Amino acid sequence: MIKIIKYIFSNHLYKSTIVYTAGDCIGKAIPFILLPIVTRYLSASDYGVLTNFSVIIQIFVAFCALNTYSMLSVSYFKLDSESLSRFLSNLTYLITSLALLCLLVSMFFSNTIYRYSDISMFWQVMALLSAFSTAVFSLYTSLLRMQNRVYMFNGLQIFQALLSGVLAILFVVVLRWNWQGRALSIVMAAAISMLLILYLMIKSGHLFQKNNIDEIKSALFFGLPLLPHTLSFWFKSGVDKIILTNYISLAANGVYSIAFTFACIVGILTGSFFNAYTPLMFKDLSMIDTMQDDKAIVIKQKLVRNTYYFAGGLLAVCIGSYFALKIAIPLLFTGEYLGAIRFMPFLLTTLYFEGMYSMISGYIFYRKKTKMLGTITFSSSMLQIGITLLFVKHFGIMGAAYSSSLVAGITFIAVLSYTNKLYKLPWGLGKHAPVAIT
Repeated sequence: MIKIIKYIFSNHLYKSTIVYTAGDCIGKAIPFILLPIVTRYLSASDYGVLTNFSVIIQIFVAFCALNTYSMLSVSYFKLDSESLSRFLSNLTYLITSLALLCLLVSMFFSNTIYRYSDISMFWQVMALLSAFSTAVFSLYTSLLRMQNRVYMFNGLQIFQALLSGVLAILFVVVLRWNWQGRALSIVMAAAISMLLILYLMIKSGHLFQKNNIDEIKSALFFGLPLLPHTLSFWFKSGVDKIILTNYISLAANGVYSIAFTFACIVGILTGSFFNAYTPLMFKDLSMIDTMQDDKAIVIKQKLVRNTYYFAGGLLAVCIGSYFALKIAIPLLFTGEYLGAIRFMPFLLTTLYFEGMYSMISGYIFYRKKTKMLGTITFSSSMLQIGITLLFVKHFGIMGAAYSSSLVAGITFIAVLSYTNKLYKLPWGLGKHAPVAIT
């Protein structure tokens, strides 16, 4: 056992994954601890409105961030120190411009947004502020991830989660501000965290550099084809909630959202793994592009084996999570919220395929084949909207869970097929394939 522990902590990937996971567990445990507390002061309908507020934030994040954090990740190893500072500054300018554009556009559609979500114009602006703050936060934490500054990364994540939790208790439990109190805690935590990030960027010389139109255009053209890809995640999770709100009730949306939130415990593993694994994966892929075929095949075999390890580990986590949640939910919730249990098998299946999708899509991101990736994910999201509408009419609230897991599997298969065309990965491995993840 001691030898195994020493091996794990001597291995960079395992060690980084454990540290990221520890930080994620602390940061994400706070919202989960808050959940049964907050729901005691919110009805299922109130929680449904809060969920719709979160959905609007997700939409704005897609437009404000425009995958600038992904652009930074794929460009990082090609930049020197001076170029990196200028690049970060230009990406921040782009995020700011996109946020202002979102504000103008949303003003014209505020009534439509309110009609389908019950979110007023004031809270739409608050959602945009939260999204802008999140985009800046994600850009900087992506830099920390590529620099392998694990502890700084975790510190910022935990700080934001703690701040949001303290404010939520103050606004919801003490002041009794209903769902608006929880929404305000989310916005304020995001905005304060962004101010801290801006201070750190200015201190490091990563802000207020001379703008470079070519770099801004490059980031824009990288992100625009990915917008359908990013929006597809909103279509798959957000539209489900809007459909439930309008075709069944806000209460049904609240119960389904509670189930989805608990199922996302699986995201702690996948998020932590990719925070540690992405820089190593991109480094391996950069070597493949410069090697002869006989040497490149060894790295490809290693990448495939890593995928198999991840698939097995994620499956074990999903199965374990189901039995754990089946016990936990009745202990933590009462009333309508207990109905969340029946969604778990399908939502965990969804998250399993989404985790596998994330593992495979890294190859496409590295090759910057964002148009094709966007086409696949956007098409699958359109498919899910159609299937969800059909299933909800026939199966009620369970229809959303059925369509979610079905389309997640289809999307993973499509992305896997395209990835294999780009790299011709040796999925059969071979007797000389490497054993360890490095």
